[in-house]
Parts: sequence; C-alpha cells; structure tokens
Amino acid sequence: MVVVAACGSSSSHAAPQLSAPATSTPSTTSTSTSVPTTTRTRAGSIRLVSELGVTPAELQRAENLIASTIQDLKRFQTPAQAYAAGYRSIGDAVTGDEHYVNWSYVNDGRILDPMRPESVVYEYRNGQQTAVAAMYQLPFGSSFTDVPDVGGALTQWHVHADLCLTDDPQQKVLAGLTSLHGACPPGTSKAGNTPMLHVWVVPNPCGPFAALEGIGAGQVPAGQTRNCDTTNASVP
Repeated sequence: MVVVAACGSSSSHAAPQLSAPATSTPSTTSTSTSVPTTTRTRAGSIRLVSELGVTPAELQRAENLIASTIQDLKRFQTPAQAYAAGYRSIGDAVTGDEHYVNWSYVNDGRILDPMRPESVVYEYRNGQQTAVAAMYQLPFGSSFTDVPDVGGALTQWHVHADLCLTDDPQQKVLAGLTSLHGACPPGTSKAGNTPMLHVWVVPNPCGPFAALEGIGAGQVPAGQTRNCDTTNASVP
C-alpha cells in the first residue's frame, strides 16, 4: 500500500457550514462536452472572488456547483451512508482524506451531477469521519480536451496518471505508484487517469476547487501550474 499525501486537505479549518441556497431545481444530465446544467439561484450563501479572465457566466456556474454540491452531499455525511449507496473506499484513509468512489457512476453519462458524484471525500472531524468534498470524474478514456468549462480558471481539472488501482469493478483499491507514462502491474490499472474536479464543502486553504497535493497529487493540463486559490480560501 503506497502512502499518498493528502491533497488540498482542509482538516485544519473550521467545521463545515452546510447551508444551501434558498431555492433550487433538480440537477440534470449533461455530456462530457457541455457545461453543468444544474440550476440554482444565487441566494447569497456562495460568493466567489473572480480571477482575471473569468466571465460572469463562469463565475455563476462555479458558485452554483458549490451550492448544489453542499446541498446534495448532505446525504453522505458518514461513510456508512456512502457505502449503502454503492460507494467504496480506495484505501487512502492514511492520507487524512479518504475517497469513497462509486465506480458505476464514472460511465453513467452524468457529468457534474451533485446527486451522483463519482466520489465523496471524508476527513476525521471531532473524532468521526465527515464528508468534506465531492470529486467529479469524467468517463474512462476522457482527456483534458473533454472537460466542460465550469468556472474557467477557478475550476482546474487534474488527473492521476501515476497511481495504480486494482481492477475490481466495484472497489478499486490503491495499490502503488508508477511513472506518468509507465504501466501498472497485472491486476491493476490507471483508473484515475481521467480528468476530475474536487468541490470542497468546507473551507480549504487553496480554495473550494483545490486538488490534492503530495506524492499522489496528480497532474494538471500541460502548460498550467497548480492553482491555489487563497483568495477564496474561506468559501464556502
């Protein structure tokens, strides 16, 4: 079992303030080339400071995605609730941020659907594991050219091209590291080598869309540097 450093960990911050916008409508299905179709009113609970080049539409989509994720992640406050819904741990609890993944959701045709996030991230808070983020993942075989434009520079996608996970279709477990272009041992594969995006429902030192850091941090698109959005570190 390889030790993977926690990425974008929020464990040093205050307990989550899970408040949803006052009005919402159900999320809908989108494709890997479209923007999120979830519609939420901006009730004042989520406000992001924009980066240079981020359009008003991108800013609002980013705010809406956070708001709807906060609302819908309430169903998975404990790992037991996630397990009952088909999520299974990849065995990275030692990092401080444990990912529970529902692998059947990766290829279900639903992109950025807060009702069906591909992964729920848990941290220990007050002696128990609590949901702190959703991780949305594109279908297997996708690349950075397939990512939808959510919030422009605010929402940076990443991949994990050097992690090997077991091939179990229901519970893939972290088995080791390889090089970015290397092969995984028999019985394992690079299941994380498709773009993914974290949405934190608690304050994160690198902002609400921070990726993980450390040995298993993953890789961002070529020509980009890892985004640490300290301006929005207090959101949500």
